[in-house]
Amino acid sequence: MTTPCPLCDSARTRPFYNESGHDYRRCDSCGLLFMWPRPDAAFLADHYQEYLDPEPDAVRDWGLEMRHVVRQTADQVAARIGPVGNVLDIGCGYGFFLEEMVRRGYAVEGVELSKPAAAIARQKTGATIHGKAIEDIEPEEQFDAVTMFYVIEHVTDPLGVLRTVRSMLRTGGLLVLRYPNTTPIIRLCTPLARKLTVMQAPSHIHDFAGRSMDLLLEQAGFADFSTVTMAATRPRNLVKRGISTYTTLLSNTLATLSRGRVLLPGVSRTTFAANPARQ
Repeated sequence: MTTPCPLCDSARTRPFYNESGHDYRRCDSCGLLFMWPRPDAAFLADHYQEYLDPEPDAVRDWGLEMRHVVRQTADQVAARIGPVGNVLDIGCGYGFFLEEMVRRGYAVEGVELSKPAAAIARQKTGATIHGKAIEDIEPEEQFDAVTMFYVIEHVTDPLGVLRTVRSMLRTGGLLVLRYPNTTPIIRLCTPLARKLTVMQAPSHIHDFAGRSMDLLLEQAGFADFSTVTMAATRPRNLVKRGISTYTTLLSNTLATLSRGRVLLPGVSRTTFAANPARQ
C-alpha cells in the first residue's frame, strides 16, 4: 500500500531508513522524512518524561552545549521584535533560553512536557511553564515571539502545531525554529547514521529536507521566512565539539559567500518566519 506524504499528500513516498526498529519513509516530492507508523500521543507523553536528565551535571552540560546558540538566537529575537516584548519558548527544557530573555528584560513563558525539566525551568526563571501540549494551552495574551529549539522534529502533527502557534502570535510576530538536518547524513552513510542513532528513534518523527520546511510554513500561514545555520552547539565530547564547530563554521562561510543561497547539508538550521495579517 502507498503511504501518502503527511505534508504534501504526494503518493511518491518510499522506504528510506530504519533505526532501532522504527521505519522512516521519504517523500520524493517535497523531501520530508517521516516515521511510519507514527507513535501515539500516550506513548510520547510517557517517553518524554525520561528524555531530559534532571541530574545537575546533565543540566549544566546542556547549558554549556547550547550557550552560543541561546545567546545568538536571543540577539536575533531582540533585533527583530525590539527591546521589549513577551516570548513563549515551546519545549523550553531546563529554561536556559528563557533565563537569557529574562536577563534582557523580556516577559517569558514556557512549554515543557518533561515534568522534571519543567520544574528546573520554573526554578531558574520564576516564569509560567505549561506542562501540557501546545494545543491545550490558552494563553491570556498573544506573544511577540515564539521559539522552538529542537522541537518541530518531535511532534506528530507539525502543521497543526504551527497553526496553533500562529494563533498565539500577534500580527507581525516572530516564529523561530531550530531543527536538525539529518537526511543528508543518512544518504551519505546509512550504517554510520544508524550506529550514531541520528534520528534518536522514536524521538525524531520528522526531518525537514528539500523544500519541506518552506512548504510547512506556507501551509501554516507564515510569511517572510528565511533559513540560516548560525552558531554551533558545543558538546562536552571534544571530538563531537570539533566536528560541530568545523561544520558550522564551514556552513556559515559558504552561506556568507553565496549570500545565503548555499547551506551545508547536515548542519542544524534556524528558520525565522513572520505572522502576517490575516486576510
